[in-house]
Amino acid sequence: MADMESYRDEIIILQVKNWQTADKKAVCFSKEHGKIVFLAYGARYSKSKTGRLVQPLFRLQAEFYPGNRLDKLKSCELAAPMPEMDIDRLAYGFLMAEATDRLTEQGEPSEGIYRLLEESLVLLEKRNPRLAAMIYLIQLLDHCGIGPVYEVCVNCSRPAQGNGWFSSEQGGFICSDCSHGKENSGALLPFGEEARMLWQQLRMLDFAEPGHFTVKGGTLMEVEKILHQYVVYQTEQPLKSLDFIRQIGKASQ
Repeated sequence: MADMESYRDEIIILQVKNWQTADKKAVCFSKEHGKIVFLAYGARYSKSKTGRLVQPLFRLQAEFYPGNRLDKLKSCELAAPMPEMDIDRLAYGFLMAEATDRLTEQGEPSEGIYRLLEESLVLLEKRNPRLAAMIYLIQLLDHCGIGPVYEVCVNCSRPAQGNGWFSSEQGGFICSDCSHGKENSGALLPFGEEARMLWQQLRMLDFAEPGHFTVKGGTLMEVEKILHQYVVYQTEQPLKSLDFIRQIGKASQ
């Protein structure tokens, strides 16, 4: 591709930062090119149409000039209505976006991840945002090829039965026999049968027909704790959006 030959793609904005005096640096995930890091020149000016559109979670049709490390935004327009979310939905949307940024690499296209993100953001506006984010993260891990093992023990390969534990370091379920003496080490989290069943249910959920189902609060918290710890382990750094979610939770108490 020639240096100044532009290309078009449908994108979802993941992260946006102010850059120098009047520009924005942003990360998006695109339908055909995967993750793109780009500069939007002049996007911080108050009258800039580009600045109003280059916002987290916006879905755009965009045109870029390719660069060595950073592409340059030529133009953009809305590809879907602007997201209408309250603070809770935004917080979980930011979690989905940040995890996508951390778990994907530039130059690795995946229409599957793009469609998953697109469908999950629609679900986020309609359903319980906490649950929508969990569904997305569980399925994202599979798309990235790092979904944890939960059907068998990662140590002895015996089928998972009854209560057990989860190890982020070892990548999945550990049975009671193999976890003996390590339960209080802080490295393992409880991973019971109901939690594993919920994980499977969310992993296989069809966005076209998500249906309605009830989830026990304790089981939801168990899966969420495992999921967040595992995503942080895989990204090898804390997720700022998780701190934001915790702050919102404290403020609402």
